[in-house]
Amino acid sequence: MLNLLSGLGAAIVMGLLLSLLKINVFIAFPLGLLAGLGLFIYLGRRVQGQLERIFNRASEAMKKQQFDQAITIMKEGYRFNMWQFLVKGSIDGQIGVVQYLRKKNTEAEPLLRSASYQHYIAKAMLGILQWKRGEKKQAKVTFQLALKSGKKESLLYAVYAYVLNELKEREKAVEVLNKGLKICKDDERLLVNRNNLQNNRPMKMKVYGDQWYQFMIERPMLRQEPPPFARVSKRALRG
Repeated sequence: MLNLLSGLGAAIVMGLLLSLLKINVFIAFPLGLLAGLGLFIYLGRRVQGQLERIFNRASEAMKKQQFDQAITIMKEGYRFNMWQFLVKGSIDGQIGVVQYLRKKNTEAEPLLRSASYQHYIAKAMLGILQWKRGEKKQAKVTFQLALKSGKKESLLYAVYAYVLNELKEREKAVEVLNKGLKICKDDERLLVNRNNLQNNRPMKMKVYGDQWYQFMIERPMLRQEPPPFARVSKRALRG
């Protein structure tokens, strides 16, 4: 947020300075906007770089199974929340994923709930917790929200379809997989699972490997470390 205000301030100051120099307003205004945009991008990248260093340190702690230490390190990033949009939501999502993988659902759920909508893995995990608790309608809403930001992710369509199938909504599960196939063109994993459901056979989620097992539906994770695809994206940090 402060980055945006700084950018706007720079745009105004530049515009006023150019006006004082008798520069044509149709030139001064665009130049002021460019100056403001340039400063906003620069400050955003600086924050992003600092956050990436924090997450790299947290990742090293995770590799050593120092989970509490990793969470403490990630919390250092909260200080950038006033500077950049979506920072808190991104960090909440990451910590929520770690707690989910540790089966600490009480600690995980509020963090997954407050996670940035762009953190689709966190939202999918929240949907699974809601489904397991019998909150069918809310789980569907959460998965639909996850698909808004992860619409190109084959895994999300498959997980949502799996949950719908478990809710005895096989036809809706097939619809979700068909929607995924339209976006993830000819994805073999979606195709196999769609065909299985249409032939009243169980879905084969193991085709997604660790991406599937991180949700801990069929069996626990063998390693409690967020895989690369669960880490916060640069787009989410950029805001």
